[in-house]
Amino acid sequence: MMRLLLLLCVVVFTTGSAFAIPQFSVLTGNRCSNCHVKPSGGGLRNELGWYSWYDVSLVPKDWAPIKWMTAGDSENQYFGGLLTLGMDLRLQSARAFNEGAERKYFPMQAALYAALTPAKAVTIEGSFNLAALRQGPNTDTRIVYPGQRMGSYSVLFQPDITWPTFRVGLMRPSIGSRYDDHTMAPYSYSTATTRQTYLAPDWSEYGAEVTYEGMRWLTLQAGVFGSEGLSQMQLSNGVQGASAITGNSPTISARAVYWDRFAEDLINTSVGASVLVNNTFSMVSTFATVGWSDHASLMLDYTITNKSNVITSRNFMAELMYQVLSAASAYVRYERYFTDQSQAPGTVNANAVVLGSQLFVLPYVELRPEYRVWDTYKEGASTRWAVQLHIFF
Repeated sequence: MMRLLLLLCVVVFTTGSAFAIPQFSVLTGNRCSNCHVKPSGGGLRNELGWYSWYDVSLVPKDWAPIKWMTAGDSENQYFGGLLTLGMDLRLQSARAFNEGAERKYFPMQAALYAALTPAKAVTIEGSFNLAALRQGPNTDTRIVYPGQRMGSYSVLFQPDITWPTFRVGLMRPSIGSRYDDHTMAPYSYSTATTRQTYLAPDWSEYGAEVTYEGMRWLTLQAGVFGSEGLSQMQLSNGVQGASAITGNSPTISARAVYWDRFAEDLINTSVGASVLVNNTFSMVSTFATVGWSDHASLMLDYTITNKSNVITSRNFMAELMYQVLSAASAYVRYERYFTDQSQAPGTVNANAVVLGSQLFVLPYVELRPEYRVWDTYKEGASTRWAVQLHIFF
């Protein structure tokens, strides 16, 4: 309890958000719902998700100086499974691409999670974004991204494991893959001078969704949502900005994923597609993964985002990760951006190559150093170093 209180004091001063790590699903052959309370992953880890990583560490958890970090921790569920708790804290240091830019230190995520399971068929889950309490200097205005929420909550009802899961509340529609970095290519676009993100961290909408995973090899999801969050997102046609969503049209989402394993469960694969539509705004994703259990993962993603008469982007991403040790992985990611704006000449194209590693240096503590090369049609290329500190439970 003292460790949790100390962590709470730290995260009050941080901001932002992130998602689950889909590479782990590829490495283990598990669907996102196997390790997370939410059917599409992200946020609170269930008993299996917590147990799988609580003691993964380069430094042995029983080493005397750090034994206090895991002393008494045997699970993240309490009162016989009635209550489940979790958290994610991420801080990052990075330097912008432009020449002469100074290195900056900024928080990325400050999320607290909780779930109540009063009956086997019912789960009430929620998250709170402590970052939403943070205000800018000399102002009462909160520092948030357009469309960012203070938190999310939902009620999940599943009478039996072979039945669909019905979910209602304030939540993120299930689309694409739940990447742990909201700046990755699938949900971003590049202009002649900047790179922008479509979906804000902690983006959620009021709505309802159904998920069917009655068969091990299939995931089907469909939902109907409001558009308050998306309406805050501004898109530029090259001359002026416009809201991604206007009016009160509902947001419709659908997602399907096929999972399979080969060679006595040594090879894990998946292929899927999703669509998000609201009037003249749409986001269509196709994605696939191949994994060698406990060794390597390959993720592919192609996403087309369109706002009629404003902007169209077509982004491709490929990431290869190799697990050197259970607590140390290295990865390389390639991103390709194509953007057309209705009032800007030609197609903007950009490339990015990212080299990085995930190092679980201590129990509940991850370090992620990263080197990025950013190349546009302009002469030369830009580079930057970044490192992320992730504390989780």
